[in-house]
Amino acid sequence: MRETLFFRFNGEKIEWVVLGQDGQRLEEGLSGVDLFNSRFPGTYDGFIVFVVSGEKVLMTNASVPSKQKRKIAQAVPFVVEEQLAAEIDDSVFAIGERNQKGEVKVSVIDEEVLEGIMVLLQELDLRPNKMISETSLVKSKDSAVAVIEDDRAHFMRPDGCGITLQKDNVAAAISVVEPSSGLELIGSASVLESLAIPIAEARANEVNVSELKVEFMGFSQLCRYFDGSETNMLQGKYRVEEPIPEIGKEWRQVLIVLAVGACLHLCLVFGQGWYLAKKTAENRHSAKALYEEIFPGEKNARDIRRRWNSKLGRRDADAGNDFLGLFARAAVGIGPSELILQNINYNESRGDLVFQVFASSSESLVQYSEKLKAEGLSAEIGAISQEGDLVRGSIRIGLGKRGK
Repeated sequence: MRETLFFRFNGEKIEWVVLGQDGQRLEEGLSGVDLFNSRFPGTYDGFIVFVVSGEKVLMTNASVPSKQKRKIAQAVPFVVEEQLAAEIDDSVFAIGERNQKGEVKVSVIDEEVLEGIMVLLQELDLRPNKMISETSLVKSKDSAVAVIEDDRAHFMRPDGCGITLQKDNVAAAISVVEPSSGLELIGSASVLESLAIPIAEARANEVNVSELKVEFMGFSQLCRYFDGSETNMLQGKYRVEEPIPEIGKEWRQVLIVLAVGACLHLCLVFGQGWYLAKKTAENRHSAKALYEEIFPGEKNARDIRRRWNSKLGRRDADAGNDFLGLFARAAVGIGPSELILQNINYNESRGDLVFQVFASSSESLVQYSEKLKAEGLSAEIGAISQEGDLVRGSIRIGLGKRGK
């Protein structure tokens, strides 16, 4: 997990803090745009969160039963219309998660205000991954929570509705808390002491008010409440694409290589298919030309393969049992047995071949005969005679019973 940079505009300055993976503060500062850009250039690889002033964002809820995001986005503006200080067309609505009651959390900001913020962000070298309200950083479970900075207070109710007030209005806000809902105040000791009177009045009205004193409450402490559940206001046309992690980039490169390889393979397959089809057509044409050259008397020759087989005494149903098939099987062992083929005779009626050969010895003929028998052919050695240094003999080969 990367470190996280939080920043917000504080007058003409930029207030920022960097938190590590464990939520501990690594560094913080308050600087101008130039110094901020030099510290956080466009190549900064941390997660970047821009925090909008809570006074500029309305955090409310909308009861929308539909679960389709498109329908929710269409319905929300009209559901919360009565709570808006501006027209619907002048507002930007960010849809968040659902609360415990099933209502949709909604953050609303004036479009002109958001456009002004976007202009200021353009002066920075980096671009935020997420834009959230200060108020959304406050987390509430069973009771309302108020986190008080030096001059402001961020209130959050359990249902997800929140507001940020100036410190002068905090006392009034505490006084209107209903007895049925408790209130937890978080702030420095001096801040909580300054609110002693409204706190006492709230307790007198049976409001359960608890106090959590911290040494200091500032921007860095507020950002530690960040857990990722905050509504991202960069939606719609303001949406920012999440950067691809390094591992994702590596896999993307692998996928690109695989895709290129697959394309090349397909091109080779198609190319090979085209080449083979072309050669088949050429061979078909050559076979027909050769047939017509050898048998010029036949006109309009078709089915060249059948005609060739017919002329050669080969029957399609007995492929391998005719002259060509038998010769192909018998001729394989001629070379390895060191035989010299002198003459070939084929008897179509019996379906056998007679090879007349020269061999260095009669044992060579016997070895050749045994090899043919091992291949499933019949082999019978005929008359053998000595001619000089060579032995002349004949061997009958067929598919019938094996000779002795």
